[in-house]
Amino acid sequence: MTSRLIYQDESMEIRVPTELEAPLHFDAIQSSMADISAWESWCSTGYSLEDSRTYLIDSYVKRQRGQEYRFCLFDLASGKIIGSIALNRIVPEYKTANIGYWIRSDFTGRSLAVTAVKAIARFAFNELGMTRLEIVAMEKNHRSCRVAEKSGAVKEGLHRNGLYFHGQPSNAWIYSLIPGDLA
Repeated sequence: MTSRLIYQDESMEIRVPTELEAPLHFDAIQSSMADISAWESWCSTGYSLEDSRTYLIDSYVKRQRGQEYRFCLFDLASGKIIGSIALNRIVPEYKTANIGYWIRSDFTGRSLAVTAVKAIARFAFNELGMTRLEIVAMEKNHRSCRVAEKSGAVKEGLHRNGLYFHGQPSNAWIYSLIPGDLA
C-alpha cells in the first residue's frame, strides 16, 4: 500500500484528496482559472464542480490501478486546497513517470511547487521504485521551468512539438530527476 500523505510541515500537507473535497478542489481551480488555463487545456471557464468530483473519483481508480498518483496541497490554517501534484504517464517496465503540478494563484511565489516536486519525487523513487521522472513544460511557461530547476531537475533540452495544447503542437522543455538528484 502506498502513502496517502507524502509531506507535512507546520503550514501545509500534501496528501490524497477525497471525493468529499471536490468543493475545495473546484474553488482552487476557479480562483486560479487565468493562471492554470494558460498552460492546461482541461482548465476552462466551463470547468464545473462535477468536473472536480469526477477528477477525484478518477484519481482514486487510477491510484488503485497504479496508473497515476494524484495529490493535493492543503493549507493547514485555512483548510484550502492550494495546489495539485501528480505522477502520470507511468511506464512500469522502464520505471519512468511524468510530474505535473499547479499552484493556486494566491499562493504562488512561496516555493510550494518546489516542495511538492521534491515530495512526489521521493514518493516515486522510494515507494514506487521509479528511476526517472520528467517534467515537461511548454517553452514559454517560465514559472514551471523555474520550479523544475529549483527542484534540482536537469534541463535536457527543448523538444519540438513536445506537447499538444488546444489542438496545436507546442515546443516543450524536458527536465529530468533521478534518485541521485535529490539532496
